[in-house]
Amino acid sequence: MSGLLTQLSRSVLSSASASTSRALSTSAVAAKAAAAKARQANATKGGGGRTKVRSGDPRSWCGVAANISQSTGLVLKTALAQEPADLTDLVQLYPESVIPLNVGKASTFPRNTYDQLKTFGLPTRLEKELAIGSPASVVRQATLDLVQTLEKSKGGSSKNARYLLNGVRGSGKSTLLVQAVSYALESGWLVLYAPRAEKWTDSSSQFAYNAASQTFHQPELSASLLSKFYAVNRDRLATVALPEALTFGEHKFAAGSKLDELVSAGSKDELVSVPILEKVLEILGKQTQLPVLIALDDVQTLFGTSKYRTPTYEPVEPYHLSAPRLFLDYFSGRKSFANGAIVTAPSLTNTKIFPSVDFYKGFGIQPRKAITEYTKFNEHHLAHAEGVKKIEVPFGLTGTEAAGMFELWTRRGWVANGADDVFMGGFTAAAGNPLELARGWTISHQTHIA
Repeated sequence: MSGLLTQLSRSVLSSASASTSRALSTSAVAAKAAAAKARQANATKGGGGRTKVRSGDPRSWCGVAANISQSTGLVLKTALAQEPADLTDLVQLYPESVIPLNVGKASTFPRNTYDQLKTFGLPTRLEKELAIGSPASVVRQATLDLVQTLEKSKGGSSKNARYLLNGVRGSGKSTLLVQAVSYALESGWLVLYAPRAEKWTDSSSQFAYNAASQTFHQPELSASLLSKFYAVNRDRLATVALPEALTFGEHKFAAGSKLDELVSAGSKDELVSVPILEKVLEILGKQTQLPVLIALDDVQTLFGTSKYRTPTYEPVEPYHLSAPRLFLDYFSGRKSFANGAIVTAPSLTNTKIFPSVDFYKGFGIQPRKAITEYTKFNEHHLAHAEGVKKIEVPFGLTGTEAAGMFELWTRRGWVANGADDVFMGGFTAAAGNPLELARGWTISHQTHIA
C-alpha cells in the first residue's frame, strides 16, 4: 500500500503540465457534481417514503486516485480506485419494509439504528462488511419469520419467548440476529444486545470473588453493558419509574425517580455496577409498558468452561461469573420479563469457542463428534437449555435471496463480473450458503483484479 501511494505521489509531483492539472480538477468536480445529482435523485426512494440519509461518506481521495490512475497508466484495485457504493436508492430496514414483497431485496439499515448497533458493537465479520459504504443486508424469509416471532411475543412473558437460532456454519444466524435487533430498536423495544459473548468468559475483564453472592463479580463488564444500554435506550428508560427508593453505595434514588438515572450511575461507578445491573433487569422484568429484548451472539460460550481461573488455578464455570449468571437466569426461565423476549445465536465460525457437548446435548442438536455413554455432561449447562425454542435457519439462501446478495456485492464492487454465469456458478457451488457464496465471490474477484 505505502509503495503504491509513494509511486502515485511521485507521478503527480513529476507532472508539471498545467493542462493535466486542469483536467484532473475538472474531472473531479464533474464526478462530485454527478454524485451529488444522483444522491439528490435517490433521496426519497424506498423505505416507506422516509427521507434517505447517506450512511457513509466516500473516501475523499478515491476519486482523485481514479483520475491519477487514468493519467499515469497505473492499475489500482477496485477498493482503492472507486468510492464506496452509494446504496441510498435501496429500501431501508424500517418495520414497514419487512414485508413479503421485499424478500430477496437488499436493504440498508437506517442511519440512527446503525449508529445504535455500532454502540453495542457488531460481530467481527459483519462489522467489516457493513463499514464500507451504506450498511446493507438482504431481507430473507427467515427475517420475516423472526420479526413475526418477536411481534407474537410482545405483551407476553419472556419465559415463553426464549429462542436459539439454530443453523449450520455460515447460514447467516448473526445477520438475522442483527436484523431482529434493528427491527426491535425501530419498533420501540428496550434492547440489550451483546454481539460477542466470548468477551464475557475469555478473562479479558477484571473479576473478584463476592462472598455474599458466592459468584465472581465482573464490575468492568457490568459497567460497560450499562453504558451501552444507557446510550441506546436513554429516552425509553426515562419513561420507567423506580417502584421504590434505592441506595447503592453513595448513590441514592427516591421512589418515582427515572430508571435512566439508575442506569447512568451504574455505568459510571464500577463499585456498584454489578448490583445495579441486576436491579435494572429486575425492574424491567416487572414493568409492562415497554417490551424488552435481550439478544446475545456467541451464546455457546456460556455452555462451556470459561477462561477465568481461581487463585488456585481451577477453571471457573460461566454460571459462577456475575454477567453470564445473570443472563442465564433469564435464558433458563428462572427469571423473566413480563413483556419481552430473549433471542440468541451461536457462532460456529469462531474457532476459539467451539460448542461443548453440553451445548449440543442441552439443545438437542446433532453434535460434530460422537457422544457415547461415557461422555460426561454438566447438569447445570443442560438445565440452562431447558424450555428454549429452536428457530431453524435454512442452510442456504433461496434463488431470489441469493440474487439480492449478488446484486448488493456487485454494486459494492466486490464481484468483478456481474454476469449470470458467475452468479449461477457460485450459487451452485455453495448450495446457497451465505458464507460460502461470499467466499467464492471474493476469491473470484481477487483473481480478476490480481
